[in-house]
Amino acid sequence: MLYLSKALIISAFVVFGLPVFIGPAFFDGYASASGCPSPSNPQLITIRDVYDGDTLLLQDGRKVRLIGINTPEKGRDGQPDEPLAQQATAAVRLLVKDQTPLWLQLGRQPSDRYGRTLAHIFLADGRSLEAELLKQGLGFAISISPNLALRDCLNEAERVARKAELGVWSEPQYQPIHASTLNHRSGGFGRYQGEVSRAGLRARSPYLELNDKLYLPLPAELLQQLTQISSDDLLGRKIEVRGWLIARELSKSQKSRGFLPFMIKINHIDNLTLCSPDC
Repeated sequence: MLYLSKALIISAFVVFGLPVFIGPAFFDGYASASGCPSPSNPQLITIRDVYDGDTLLLQDGRKVRLIGINTPEKGRDGQPDEPLAQQATAAVRLLVKDQTPLWLQLGRQPSDRYGRTLAHIFLADGRSLEAELLKQGLGFAISISPNLALRDCLNEAERVARKAELGVWSEPQYQPIHASTLNHRSGGFGRYQGEVSRAGLRARSPYLELNDKLYLPLPAELLQQLTQISSDDLLGRKIEVRGWLIARELSKSQKSRGFLPFMIKINHIDNLTLCSPDC
């Protein structure tokens, strides 16, 4: 009797252009290599190009933004690369090189406002591409609802790199920025810290403010998880957040009403930490 590997069987289908329909059972015991759940409705893919550590181009023309990770940015418009941007890009190319098959799992929200496909990518041996990058310290885990299928394993992959001080966890540029130091040049993805100067509701939506400078709108369920602590007890507490910092263009009216010049939208509790004294 002749036994053929999974990869060889799939390769044959690809070569002859036959459709491939794969169910979850195909991956049973397969994705344990990454510690991540197996994909439920995987699509067989071929990668045409790698833009950077978290964005790829597929052979079918789709531009994929990886879910659950943000990697250092390549420079644009004459700006320099962020530290480790080239290393993250090279790591993706190395991980997907000569891998057959590669699999894509769409997010519950399958695209973003830029028209990019939001998805996870799995290597031939079942490992999560995002988890492998995070384990090397080549990015930060970021949880954005509703695309949370690999949330736990990606957070764990980040913890591995953080404990070992790999990649971004040893780079000075990626240390948290204090809210009080934000200025007109501030922006983009990062880790930010500060002390709660106000907590409350605005238009029935909960929010926190750090150092009278950084505004953090919160989903209602996040405030509920935070406040077994009361709003008063939150005042003065040190908090760390991660996300995309937005410099706000405020009108005179907004300024007079106390609107703050910077904002990070906090989508999920994973992206906000109540610091211990040594945070």
